Amino acid sequence: MRPILLLAANFVRSQWTVLTIMLVYVVAMLGFIGLHEQRAEVLFFIRQLSFYAIFLATMLTIPVIQNERKSRRILAVLSKGIHRWQYLAGLLLGALLIVGAFCLAVTLATWWLARQASLPTAGLGAYMLVLFLGCAACAAVSLFSSVFLHPFVALPAAIIILFLPLALELRGVYPSSLLFPVSAITHVASDYTFQPPGTGLWRIGAAAAVQVIVFLALAAVIFAHRDITVTSE
Repeated sequence: MRPILLLAANFVRSQWTVLTIMLVYVVAMLGFIGLHEQRAEVLFFIRQLSFYAIFLATMLTIPVIQNERKSRRILAVLSKGIHRWQYLAGLLLGALLIVGAFCLAVTLATWWLARQASLPTAGLGAYMLVLFLGCAACAAVSLFSSVFLHPFVALPAAIIILFLPLALELRGVYPSSLLFPVSAITHVASDYTFQPPGTGLWRIGAAAAVQVIVFLALAAVIFAHRDITVTSE
């Protein structure tokens, strides 16, 4: 566990600029929305930043393997006896720490805005937890894609895996939300109204957690047989 934690901490340090920018943006939005404190503005705040969280989780892990190969850091790390699955788990945990900090900031800011606007907050914590699990699934799928694909190809591949139902719905096909929890979470985010969560939301969150485990395991299996001495072209 220690190697995973050390790798995660190093990843967070390497991405501190991204984390700082996102937190400053949350504070800036909080100040702007706080001038109005209307229900519509507060809903806009949490809905928009929910999608930003999903975007952040995806973009943190898409280029990470390619960058580690280019810098040759991956060779130095693995030469210290760290298993490849530990390496991937450390990268994923680091990304989730950053996303978790962003989600926590959004939760606190939304709670304050909701209180100022006299909006109910009973379901906010549950919603943000499920959103975080969805972000974790995004990060895991993106990391899986980046293990064997160049980032320019890994990104559309991850988008297809995560958001295929959005395209199928245009043709009248509605896949189970348990198979595509991230897509389901985007629907929840776009319609969020501070209502208490139902059992369906928890099922989506559980499906997202399972997806994290499955895609991390698949990534570890593929990565164990990849040549890490060359970059993907």
